[in-house]
Amino acid sequence: MSNIKTAKVTIKGTRPLFWHKFGRDALPLEKKEKTGVAGNDPEEWRKTVMVNKEGQLYLEPTYAFATIIGGSKFTKKGRGSIQKDMAATLQVMDDRILVDRFFPGYPNGKAFDVEVVDVPSEDPEQPIYLDVRGVRNPSTRARNVRYRIVASPEWTCSFTIMWDVTIISTAQMEASLIDAGKLVGIGNARAIGMGRFDVTEFEIAE
Repeated sequence: MSNIKTAKVTIKGTRPLFWHKFGRDALPLEKKEKTGVAGNDPEEWRKTVMVNKEGQLYLEPTYAFATIIGGSKFTKKGRGSIQKDMAATLQVMDDRILVDRFFPGYPNGKAFDVEVVDVPSEDPEQPIYLDVRGVRNPSTRARNVRYRIVASPEWTCSFTIMWDVTIISTAQMEASLIDAGKLVGIGNARAIGMGRFDVTEFEIAE
């Protein structure tokens, strides 16, 4: 019997899911036409959202890894927690974690181009919307305006995880996922309670 277990996990959002990826597009290598001003760029969301060519939003596997590691700190082991053990054994097997939300107007048979797509509505009742709010820059203490793409609650996504049950038991893994959803969240803006979720499926592969 193998010590390595694989499970399919499906989560459903109870709070909005925010995108704000800090990648190479956030700090481009080549000069581009400037939009907005320092600390207030209405086009910021185009550089920080993750959307595939069909217009479907997705998360990187590191997001699922981070939230499970965060949830594992609430399961005690001696005077500490199982967090270090979780980090040592957990693997998220997906290249991309697709979220069940598409940019408005997609899919439409055309390749999604974030540079030219229309700005989404700011209506939080829509499946996908643009959130505009002030945030504090931790280094300067100045307040900036942040423009982020958001999926309204009840978004769902699935991913596959693998781990060694001699290090983390199946019960500990499930508990870490549940705690991650209730206490940690996934995506951006977790510090203000966003990205929280329920675990709707935890199915061990035979």
